[in-house]
Amino acid sequence: MFDRKFILATCVAAALMPAAFAQTPAKPIAVPQPAAAPSNETVPDGGMPAWIKPETPEHRRERVGTHPDPGTNPDPSVHFWRFGKSFHIERYDRKWAAYDREEGTVRPVATVNFAFEIYQQNEKYVWVWVGDPDPQEGLQPVTPVPSSRYSESDLKFFNVLRPQFFPLDPPKNNRTIRFKESSDGLPQTGSFRHSMAIADMNEDGFLDLVLPPQRGGGEGLPAIYLGDGKGHWTGWPATVPHALDYGSVVVADFNKDGHMDMAFSVHLTGVFVYLGDGKGHFSEVYEGLPRDFPTRRLVVADINGDGYPDLVAITEGPTARPAQGEPRGPLIALINKNKGKSWQVENIVPPGVRTGADWLSAGQFNEDGRTDFVLGSIYLGSRDIFYLSKGSNEWAALENDQARDLIPWGAYFYGNAAGKITSKKRDDAIISYVRSWPSDLDPNTIGRPPLADETAIDRVSFAEDGTATRYPIVRWGGHRPVTGLALADVDGDGNLDVVYADATKQELVILLGDGKGGFTRANTEGLKLLGLSIYDLKVVDVNGDGKPDVLVMYESGASTNAASSGGLATPTFGAQNGSVHVFLNRGFSKAETQVRKSSK
Repeated sequence: MFDRKFILATCVAAALMPAAFAQTPAKPIAVPQPAAAPSNETVPDGGMPAWIKPETPEHRRERVGTHPDPGTNPDPSVHFWRFGKSFHIERYDRKWAAYDREEGTVRPVATVNFAFEIYQQNEKYVWVWVGDPDPQEGLQPVTPVPSSRYSESDLKFFNVLRPQFFPLDPPKNNRTIRFKESSDGLPQTGSFRHSMAIADMNEDGFLDLVLPPQRGGGEGLPAIYLGDGKGHWTGWPATVPHALDYGSVVVADFNKDGHMDMAFSVHLTGVFVYLGDGKGHFSEVYEGLPRDFPTRRLVVADINGDGYPDLVAITEGPTARPAQGEPRGPLIALINKNKGKSWQVENIVPPGVRTGADWLSAGQFNEDGRTDFVLGSIYLGSRDIFYLSKGSNEWAALENDQARDLIPWGAYFYGNAAGKITSKKRDDAIISYVRSWPSDLDPNTIGRPPLADETAIDRVSFAEDGTATRYPIVRWGGHRPVTGLALADVDGDGNLDVVYADATKQELVILLGDGKGGFTRANTEGLKLLGLSIYDLKVVDVNGDGKPDVLVMYESGASTNAASSGGLATPTFGAQNGSVHVFLNRGFSKAETQVRKSSK
């Protein structure tokens, strides 16, 4: 069958050869794609490029190692013989880059764990050396298969798939929801990712905001901002055992002493738990917590039903760090033992399954009372994104219905959420993804659809017997993913609504649900989205007025370099311009409310 062979070949190429994410070779979609390179001798936008440190001409010749010199704007189609191997040079927008590996390297697409050696950079772009595949090693890019080689069943599948590459816009409604920014006291500089937490940390009855350690700043410490119930925030000088690298934070009372505790998923490291006393002092527990599990997202769930909160962490993807001890799957449960003082690791997804990303949601998709999961995946075409419980500490992947393309074919999966949208007993899942129409498919055989690349949000609903059906919600052209997505009853009608960040149009969108699976788009006032990367948004009532508010945190657009000691990132160009914002929900505008009443 084409689907399995094509996806397997593409995944192998993507995992083994970073050039699959570059401009020149045939490739699956990259998020975002490299910037187009101008002619070689023009000064590019962003200023004259340079190495990350001052260098003499002699040092440059030794570092570059090519003849002739690639020049100011290397043509990506030109290949250079360098240190015994063939390379070409790709250019990427720096706003998507992550400088969190050894000095002199960069991950030009931060959501993908491939690092490249830097050729040069300026304020706007970074150029990287991309190794060309050695035909003797069989690592050449996947060669497009002529349409004539597709089987009849393959073509039937693409005919089913084709309507899913048309734009889809939810109908607009006549409601306008007003918001007022209330970020007084929150940080307006820094770099914040991947997920924050909201809880009453100082036990005064008001919700507080807990930020994970910053990437590239903040001394590696989490930050707690106390809320006053009116939208104002004050930093809390809490004390924690030690600094951590960036990742996500969750909050729960793990030892059930009445005080909030914190757990962190730490980039390239593992999971840490700090127990709190309600007064701002935290102590660390160690036993059973993995320190060899690269993760940047975790959630709280009672896995074994004993009433104590457990943790579930997802791997951030392939890394060069070897695992130690027992093999770990890409999704693990940390079972709370001895009132949070020790933890037991259980594989939810077995080792060897190719899945993992920075997004994870827990829900109850079947009716056995146990926790199920929906995952993101940075592996192109991996469909292992749903794991449903099958008994005590046992889960199985949701089987894909190939004929209906139940789990979207050929996709990268990003932000997701779970909640009771159409049923009071079972959760629905909201998934987002990007994918491309196969460019090698002869348009005379099957006409090309309007969207060559698409970003989409769908709802997956589960029946009583555990079978699933996918329903489209919204779909648009491009390949900038949805990295912030949440469910909440924003308009107070008793039905869950979808809130997401559209990076293409730089806007926050609210789709109001009707409780039956349908959604219409509301107008908004006072919501704005900055042109910076986000990895999470929360929709929570932080001021206690019964209306969910919107919280967003941004990663800095300024670049960072990995420090030589400790692996923490430090700024290299300018101040970190990430920030945290809260928008209080003020309900419907009076004029729109009157319109709605008169139309009934």
